[in-house]
Order: sequence, then C-alpha cells, then structure tokens
Amino acid sequence: MPKHDPKLTNQLSLINSNAAKMSDTTEIAFTDLFPETFMKIHTNCTSIEEFLKPLSVQTNEDFAKIPSEQLDKHIQDNTNFDNWKDMQHSAWFDFLSERLGY
Repeated sequence: MPKHDPKLTNQLSLINSNAAKMSDTTEIAFTDLFPETFMKIHTNCTSIEEFLKPLSVQTNEDFAKIPSEQLDKHIQDNTNFDNWKDMQHSAWFDFLSERLGY
C-alpha cells in the first residue's frame, strides 16, 4: 500500500478549495491577468494599460479590433514573447498558479 504524504494531501486540498472559489468567477480583468509583477518581468512597462497605450486601446472593444499581426509585432518589439498567444499562456499559467496556491 502506498505511503500517505500529509504535505501533498494538504497541498491538494488547498488547490481544490481555491479552484472551488474560482468557479464562481466568470470574467478575469486584464489587470488581474497581467499584474504589475508580470508586466515588469516580461515587458518594458509597469501595467497592461501602459503596454497597450501605443495601440490606442481604451476598451475591450478597442483591443478586439487590433489586427493580430499588429498585436504580435508590438509584443515582439516590447516583450520577451513571440506573440500574443505565448504572452497570454504565460499570464494564465502565472495567474492560475497563484490563485490555486500551486
């Protein structure tokens, strides 16, 4: 019979509890997904608003209108990512890791 690891059990319990809390969330704000710490590590900006300002983004609708080629070029020039998909994946990984307590 496998040995029971109480530390692992506690960690899994914490992750499960935090996941349950997140299940009520229907939207994640850009500022939550791209916090200052993320922006300082991966870009030359301190906020997602500052990063998007050269693209004239004020609203979600403005962001949705940016051609993907233009967004990817801005990301290549101003981050350590190759494209929006990579930047987004990294932000989601960090966000979920923090929120789940992993």
